[in-house]
Amino acid sequence: MKKILVATHARFAEGIVSSIDLILGKQENLHFINAYVDETPFNEKLEGFLNENVMDEDKLIIFTDIFGGSVNQTTLRYLTKENVFVISGVNLPVLLEVIMLGEDNVTEAKLKEIVNSSKDQIIFANDEMKKLNITQDDDFDL
Repeated sequence: MKKILVATHARFAEGIVSSIDLILGKQENLHFINAYVDETPFNEKLEGFLNENVMDEDKLIIFTDIFGGSVNQTTLRYLTKENVFVISGVNLPVLLEVIMLGEDNVTEAKLKEIVNSSKDQIIFANDEMKKLNITQDDDFDL
């Protein structure tokens, strides 16, 4: 079974999962861990989640906020397992696409493709508005 975990510093993980819930409804395979918001060390929260929620046959996709950050470094320890994938720099478009990905399509190649295509969703809107010749006074619907 496909399992998705969003783990970030503070409450970003909870917030982005809340956005997913609003857009798609509650997703049973989507979980989050807010790191450093209480006295429980993140590595203990992660280990507890893995022990309670992830079976050997599951495919686990972990999203983190900052590559090289403490949350990300802790999750990278689990890459020795064949069924674990870590994606850092989580954003709503990439998370939505992975959630909607069929279980049979959870492969390293497909996840790389999704990550690469999600980079196109990061847009400097000022330039896009200029390209489209749209001003603040225009009533527009992109």
